[in-house]
Amino acid sequence: MSIQDQLFTLRCLQKRTARTRFRVDIFEAWENACAYCGSERADTLDHIEPRAKGGLTKVGNLLSCCAACNLSKSDMDWFLWFRSQTFWTESREEAIWEWLSYNHDWNIQARKFAESCREPLKLPPAPCCSTS
Repeated sequence: MSIQDQLFTLRCLQKRTARTRFRVDIFEAWENACAYCGSERADTLDHIEPRAKGGLTKVGNLLSCCAACNLSKSDMDWFLWFRSQTFWTESREEAIWEWLSYNHDWNIQARKFAESCREPLKLPPAPCCSTS
């Protein structure tokens, strides 16, 4: 394995890079808005099924969320909490249900990134320098 291959593999395996990409993908999917109140100040990720109740940290269980909603929801059931909020809308609730039912494991961008990390970096062949 060449040095370029090793550096490429290292970049793909760096926890910080993977974590950042993971978070950015979720924020972008929600257009950087809070999935609950619609605020454009979404700066946290909310576990739909709270970690305190066994919820996993995976794309399908995380929503883009503003700090106020995340703090207010705490470890409550999202559905009961959301329905009691003054900013509840049917369209946002439907969007969350759609997010929950979507198979995030087959997200095209994530799959392409994961596949590119498995492939070694392919460099063009070195020019032939033979003299006859």
